[in-house]
Amino acid sequence: MSGPPKGPSLLTIFAFGSITAVLLFAVLMNGLRSDLRAQLGESSHRTHEVAIHVEQAVRIPLRGSANSLTFIAEESSRLQRMAPQQSDALLKGLIAEILRRQPQIRQVDFVATGDGDSSLSVSTDSVWAACHARMPPAGGKPCFGPVSNGPDGESMSLAAPMGEHRWITADIQVAALRKAIANIPHANDIAFKLVDEQGRAIVQGGDAAAAAADSQEVLAPWWIRTLFGLRRPIPLQASSQVDPYPFKVVAGITYEKALAPWRRQLVAACAFYLFYLFAFVSLLGVIYRSTRVQRYYIEHLQAKTRDLHTAQRIGRTAIWTFQANRIVSTDEEGEIFGLPRGSSTASVREFLAMVHPADRLPLIEQVRQAWAGREAMRAELRIRKPGGGMRCVSASGRIVLDKNGTQYMTGTVVDVTEQWQAHQRQAESEQRFHSLFEHNPLPFWVFETASLRFLEVNAAAVKAYGYTREEFLGMTIFELRDIAHRPGLVAHLASPGEAQEGPRVWAHRTKKGEIIDVRIHAADIVFNGVPARLVLAEDVGQQLAGERELAYRASHDAITHLPNQQALLSRLDGLIVEGREFGVAYLQLLGMDAIADTFGINVAAGVLQAMAERLVTRVSGEGFLAAVNHESFAWVASRERMSEARLHTVVQCAVEPLYLEETQHQIDIVVGVAEHPHDGARGDVLFARAALAAHAHVRSGRPVHYFEASLAQQSKDRLQFAANLRRAVRRYEFEMYYQPITNFPDQRLVGLEALMRWPQADGSLIPPSTFIPVCEESGLIVPLGRWVLNQVAKASLQLKEAGFGDLPIGVNISPAELRSSDLAANLRAVRQAYSLADHAIHIELTESCLIEHREKAIDVMRQLRADGVTIALDDFGTGFSSLSYLRDLPIDMLKIDQAFIRELDRDARSATICDAIIALGKSLGIRVIAEGIERRAQYEWLYRHGCDGAQGFYLGRPERLTEFMARWRQAPAIRST
Repeated sequence: MSGPPKGPSLLTIFAFGSITAVLLFAVLMNGLRSDLRAQLGESSHRTHEVAIHVEQAVRIPLRGSANSLTFIAEESSRLQRMAPQQSDALLKGLIAEILRRQPQIRQVDFVATGDGDSSLSVSTDSVWAACHARMPPAGGKPCFGPVSNGPDGESMSLAAPMGEHRWITADIQVAALRKAIANIPHANDIAFKLVDEQGRAIVQGGDAAAAAADSQEVLAPWWIRTLFGLRRPIPLQASSQVDPYPFKVVAGITYEKALAPWRRQLVAACAFYLFYLFAFVSLLGVIYRSTRVQRYYIEHLQAKTRDLHTAQRIGRTAIWTFQANRIVSTDEEGEIFGLPRGSSTASVREFLAMVHPADRLPLIEQVRQAWAGREAMRAELRIRKPGGGMRCVSASGRIVLDKNGTQYMTGTVVDVTEQWQAHQRQAESEQRFHSLFEHNPLPFWVFETASLRFLEVNAAAVKAYGYTREEFLGMTIFELRDIAHRPGLVAHLASPGEAQEGPRVWAHRTKKGEIIDVRIHAADIVFNGVPARLVLAEDVGQQLAGERELAYRASHDAITHLPNQQALLSRLDGLIVEGREFGVAYLQLLGMDAIADTFGINVAAGVLQAMAERLVTRVSGEGFLAAVNHESFAWVASRERMSEARLHTVVQCAVEPLYLEETQHQIDIVVGVAEHPHDGARGDVLFARAALAAHAHVRSGRPVHYFEASLAQQSKDRLQFAANLRRAVRRYEFEMYYQPITNFPDQRLVGLEALMRWPQADGSLIPPSTFIPVCEESGLIVPLGRWVLNQVAKASLQLKEAGFGDLPIGVNISPAELRSSDLAANLRAVRQAYSLADHAIHIELTESCLIEHREKAIDVMRQLRADGVTIALDDFGTGFSSLSYLRDLPIDMLKIDQAFIRELDRDARSATICDAIIALGKSLGIRVIAEGIERRAQYEWLYRHGCDGAQGFYLGRPERLTEFMARWRQAPAIRST
């Protein structure tokens, strides 16, 4: 098969078009150059013609005027000679006749210039300037003066000689000259003017824009000279002398006017050339796109041809022919008909041997009928493969005639084994589905999406709903629901398919009228060719009951059965969204932990239930009551109902004695109140602020407290202080200060007390009385105590190395540290780590440690005494001092509190108490140390009454260890008093 005819290539067309464009450009340029020269030549010729025409036009009035004046001069001379007496009258008549015939002449005068040949003294702008140059008159020719303005308009002076020393003068109207040149041919685009010998313009006309061409050499524009090769200028200005008069005509035309017709030719040529280029480029584009499209379609056709061959191979399709008792197939591999590999033909006997026995006779009968009736044949048959197995094919064909008139049958064959197998699988799947549908223990049904009628139900649905299968098939799905629920079902069915796919709980009614909760699982299917929905109904009645129970437990307190904190916050958020004004009262019960610790959890729960019943009775119908925890409630009500009087009524109700299991309980209550919107715009914030108002006034003595902004700031400051303190403990940002303890009377050092300070960024120091309570509450006291012991041990070594000997250092121990850590073991480990003597560090305990944790304190103190550690009772005399401490506890030292020392020398009662403490210590063999000595009089009194040691600002302020050693190393061993 011959290929498609080939046309010129795109490159050939481009080359031909480019050469044509160059030649066309050259032709156009040459034509434009010729037209340009012709146009300029024509303009130059017209300029000369205009100059000649103007010269001829102005010569007539000039000649008439000059001849008239010359004639008057000659006649005057002749009359003077021939009739002197009548000369004047005759001359006047002659002048009048001439003025009538020559209307451009005005005001004829006779002038005598005097005797002699002396020069006239005249202005250069007068007629006499022109005549003066020719005195004596030459040949009687007239003289012309310049143009001047007069009453009758512009005029030009004219003088003619009448003889020696006599002249005749007249004025010629310039308007006559303008009238003469008004209708000059071709004067619309050419400028011209009449000038005298001095170059002064007398009259001018034509195109005013061309007037500039008379004073400069007119050249063509640079682009015309460059593109069209005009090296020498073509004159566009011409002049013509008006002989025999002293005038000439100058005519000119601008290049703009001269080239106006040529420019139209230039625009047309450029437009034609650009059109050619555009057409050429467009043609190239069309050819290029056509070439691409042609290439695309050729490639696409080739690809489709390959795809067709591939599809035939993949789709297992072939063409067969039955002729002369032989079967011929286009299947190159012979696989479709089961022929041996590489064979594509077989006899009828060989072919029938490969056909499944059950399909042979039907195939033969179909072929006979098609051959006899010349009808189309279509058959499906199974063919046994040579290697075993079975292939199902679909064959179709009919009788045709070849060019010789011979009959034969031809057609196509398709391997439909996969479709046959898929059909078999589908049948098996439908059987499995029917079995699964019918025998499923859960109710199943299918309904038509258009009419909503049941199409099929299983036995479980019949059993669960009580309807027979026949009754089901005569019903719609509406009949399983209450009438009130039908609008919701209609809306659900009208929603998009995705919204219907998810499970949903519905209430169904059985035949007996019972309501059951079912979760519907549905999917769209096609049932017997009809769009339908497959529905599974799962009975979830018990599950929903359990979920409701869980939801109740999640939102209610297990002891009081009141709404819990989560429900409270939801209620607050709902009131805020509604824009309501209300109050939140936080009811804090005091002493519930003590009841639980004393009587047990069950009694505490009973007390809480009884308190909840009281509060419900008191605020019933007046708001929302919730149980927050085991010792607090929350009440939400409108601001009008939550008045202060009403709150005090609630408090009074709560504090009344409560009897439970033969026990009486007196519960105190503190109420914190926060109001919306004044105290917050969020439910959790209002609740927290009401709780803060209650917690901040637990020990205030008043029961009702309203939230104030300062409480939040104080709480924030406490939290910030605790956070900073935690960071300081983690980084050990504290410093140890040491205050001396001396003896009497020489003030010799007998020991030191270690005092801790917390330095701040501004240089200030926070004393331990401020941050130690926070450390005890937060549990930071234990790691802080270990750090203090290590610092004191290091200080003991430094003191010893500096020559101070084994001075004991006292360390204060807090109650929290005493009960939360193994104090004796920690102290023992520190002494071993730093190789310290047993008495290098002594422990100072306060009375609060002994009151709160008496048994723990006694056990720890005995361990310390066994290890040889000195124990001091600090701040003795404050709190609930008991002499039993001195009897039962292993105490080595008493430290009198500074409250008694402060007014010792001025107050007799303080002096008596101190004297008794000193006497008691001496009688028990316990050393007595006085704290807070600030004056010499205090020191001397204590010395006189036998105190063993002194401590205070009078003896030395607390200092860093380096400063302490520098001060006391320079001091004498015994200080003067």
